[in-house]
Amino acid sequence: MSDVFISYASADRPRVVPLVEALREKGWSVWWDRTIPPGKTWDQVIEAALDGARCVIVLWSKESVLSDWVRTEAEEGKRRGILVPARIDDVNIPLAFRRIQAADLVSWSGALPNAGFEELADAVSGVLGVDIAKPVAKAAAASASGAETALHAGRGDAAKTGVRINPVDGLNYVFIPLGKFTMGCSVGDSECSSNESPPHEVRISKGFWLGQTPVTQAAWKKVMKSNPSHFKGDELPVENVTWHEAVKYCETVGGRLPTEAEWEYAARAQSTTARYGELDAIAWYDTNSGNTTHPVGGKQANQFGLFDMLGNVWEWVRDDYAPYRDETVTDPLVKVKDVQYKVVRGGSWGVDPRNARASVRVWGEPGDRYSVVGFRCVGEFR
Repeated sequence: MSDVFISYASADRPRVVPLVEALREKGWSVWWDRTIPPGKTWDQVIEAALDGARCVIVLWSKESVLSDWVRTEAEEGKRRGILVPARIDDVNIPLAFRRIQAADLVSWSGALPNAGFEELADAVSGVLGVDIAKPVAKAAAASASGAETALHAGRGDAAKTGVRINPVDGLNYVFIPLGKFTMGCSVGDSECSSNESPPHEVRISKGFWLGQTPVTQAAWKKVMKSNPSHFKGDELPVENVTWHEAVKYCETVGGRLPTEAEWEYAARAQSTTARYGELDAIAWYDTNSGNTTHPVGGKQANQFGLFDMLGNVWEWVRDDYAPYRDETVTDPLVKVKDVQYKVVRGGSWGVDPRNARASVRVWGEPGDRYSVVGFRCVGEFR
């Protein structure tokens, strides 16, 4: 499910990019990438995206007013009462849609603030509802009133906000409450590997703040003054970073890597199944990724408000790689003398569905770089 589906003519794609970025800055997830995953048809892709969208923006241009596809998508948005139109060219809107006021983006180049974009955003807010904006947007509003509040692991503060912005890298962190869960192979999951067993009870004794998304390239560049990623883009997850570099980044922004137990507890978000939602709705993996990473936060979040816990990029965690033990543990952190490998969790853009499950665990060389591996941090802020 996405907040916003953008209907546009393919010739206008370069003009859509700044709109997508501006909408995501508002905290909304956006479907707009008109690619067809292997094994799917165009009809299937469009219908699924439209069915899952809560608002449809149609961009009227010289090209789109002639497009049967755009008209069909606009008609669906109109039928459901969620259509928000905008002009990007000075054209006559098709007759069936002229009674719906269109925002004026004809002269907009992407710079903000812009009256036409704010008019469009207000209309989108009206469709989505004022109380259902993504936590990202709420966090941004909170930081505007004073980034000096920063992040800290206090349960009282979490109850008030749930999401905080780290002023060092500008990323959002979500408060994860204390609790317990069964770590390892999920009940009824027939695809588990031997290293996911035995399932065992884990207690998380203290709440913690966890990055709402994987660390982005924009955040990495801000903090580390470089960009090692294979796939380039500010809102894409940073990858091609070693475990040691991930540790250094988290320490620099005032935190650390999550433990493997913290990671799985947060990924499950109280779910006991192999995934916290329908796979295509929550993850970029081999069938729908187009063999590349995607901007963070573009898929459905889990119940804790975390994005991309499955798919997009694998994530480094603190622990050394070792077999599970059949015992109840509290706040485990696995350290093995002279171990060569670190645990990596979550799956990536290149995995098959079997490897996009909450309990999947693999290992990586801590000094190696992989275009499928990124990370997120735990905030230990005071």
